[in-house]
Amino acid sequence: MRSTQQRRAAVLFLSAVILIVLGLIVYTERVNATATVTVLELTHDVTAGATYTPGDIVQVQIRASAGDFNYETRDPSEFAARYAVDLSAHDILRSDDLVAAASQSEVALTVVNPPPVAPGDRVDIYAALPSGSQALIGRDIVVVGVNGGALTVLVPAADEPSWVAVSAAVVDLHVARSAPGTQITTPALGAPDAIRILCGDACANQPSSSPAPTP
Repeated sequence: MRSTQQRRAAVLFLSAVILIVLGLIVYTERVNATATVTVLELTHDVTAGATYTPGDIVQVQIRASAGDFNYETRDPSEFAARYAVDLSAHDILRSDDLVAAASQSEVALTVVNPPPVAPGDRVDIYAALPSGSQALIGRDIVVVGVNGGALTVLVPAADEPSWVAVSAAVVDLHVARSAPGTQITTPALGAPDAIRILCGDACANQPSSSPAPTP
């Protein structure tokens, strides 16, 4: 008799547990089905390098949960930024679509016979070394302004002094279209040294413009 009662109690307990679990599953599914998040949707097309502005976005509600995908929640008043890639109207803005404005600098360069480029395009930049060879000093650089042979480009803020030194020097620059808040304390650089810094190990054997030390 006692054994039968124990079995019935166990069955009732397991049945209750199963009903509770099923209830939780149904409740969760219903909650997820009605959950919404607020995202930022673009109102028009934007190009890489363009400034993130209030007129670019509207807030919209979409059916999703907070952890379903990566999306940006900060508006331009909270996050000064530029677009990292080209985007289209009605795209939902993701966190990786933006790059902090303070991390980049605009630099004007005069280039020789540039190919047709427009704001938002990406280019590779080559500089003529004293030896006559061409050194790749900028890869996948975003163009933000074009005026004939004068290009305004975005470069890492940490490299700004080197790029300004190159821009101010008499150095032939060529570009090719690329395939599909920090304080600067770097000392002034001559063009060959700046090119060597930007070029890296590939220019290690080029002669330095710095005078040799006096014995």
